Amino acid sequence: MAEDKEFSKRTNQFIALTALILAICATFASLYAGANASKGILAQSQASDGWAYYQAKSIKQTLYESELAMLEIDPPSNADPAKLDALKKNYSDNIARYEREQEEIRTNATAKEADRDHFLALNKGFAGALTYLQIAILLVSLAGLVKQIYFWYIGMAVGAFGIFNFVTTMMTV
Repeated sequence: MAEDKEFSKRTNQFIALTALILAICATFASLYAGANASKGILAQSQASDGWAYYQAKSIKQTLYESELAMLEIDPPSNADPAKLDALKKNYSDNIARYEREQEEIRTNATAKEADRDHFLALNKGFAGALTYLQIAILLVSLAGLVKQIYFWYIGMAVGAFGIFNFVTTMMTV
C-alpha cells in the first residue's frame, strides 16, 4: 500500500514536470508565432506602400508621356525649336528616370512580399506547434486529475509531435 502511494506521488510529480516542460515549449511557440505574424503584417504594409509609390511614379511617367506626345503631335507654332527640343529631351529624360525608379520600387515591393510569405509560413508552423502543445498540456493535466496514466502517455506523444513541429520550424528561420 505504501508503494502504491509512493508510485502515485512520483507519477504525479512526473506528470507535473511534463506539463511544465510542455508549457515552456508552448510559451516559446506562442512568442515566435506572434513575432512572425507581426513581421508578416509589417512586410505586407511595406509592400503595399511600395506598390502605392510605384503607382504614383507610373502616373507621373504617364503625364510626361502624354505631354511629350502632345508636343510631337501638335507643337506650338510660336515655339523656339531649340527650346522645344530641350523640353522634349527633358520629358524623355524624366520618362526614363521614372522607368528606372519603378523597376527599383518593383524589386523592393516584390522582396517585401516574399518576406511576408516567409514570415507567415513561419507563423503557421509555430501556431501549429502551439496547438499540439496546448492539446498535450490538456491531456497531461487530465491525467493528473483523473489519475489515468494513459492520458499522460497520449499527452507526451502529442507534445513530442508539437516539439518536433516547433524544432523543424525553427530550423527554417
